[in-house]
Amino acid sequence: MTNNKGITLIALVITIIVLLILAGVSIAMLTGDNGILTQANKAKDDTAKAEVAEKVNMAIQSAYTDYVVNSSGVASTPMPVANVVTAYNADNGASAAKVTSGNNIEVTLNSVPYTVALQTADKSYKVTKDNVTVKQ
Repeated sequence: MTNNKGITLIALVITIIVLLILAGVSIAMLTGDNGILTQANKAKDDTAKAEVAEKVNMAIQSAYTDYVVNSSGVASTPMPVANVVTAYNADNGASAAKVTSGNNIEVTLNSVPYTVALQTADKSYKVTKDNVTVKQ
């Protein structure tokens, strides 16, 4: 009787099949509509929009403070959108923002233009990341 110490062809085929299944599952987890790469890109976009919204909200607060102080402590009329743009540009560099139409402003962050829809809040404005869109 001989003592064979090799691997059988059946064991090799089963091992290859298991490795192929694992590779397929890994690739499916990386790509696709709910894949890791897609989710990472969505998270990156949401973070950028939230950053724009936060910077615009800071500019709104700064502009509103100046507006109230210049109005002797009482804001009798709604603050102009141009005041928000002026405050944003003061904090983020000249021509970083401009008024486009109505309560919309265009903001550039990291060389990417965003359109921000300012929501009226009493005599001022507010912004959430849902009001920020990447300009096409």
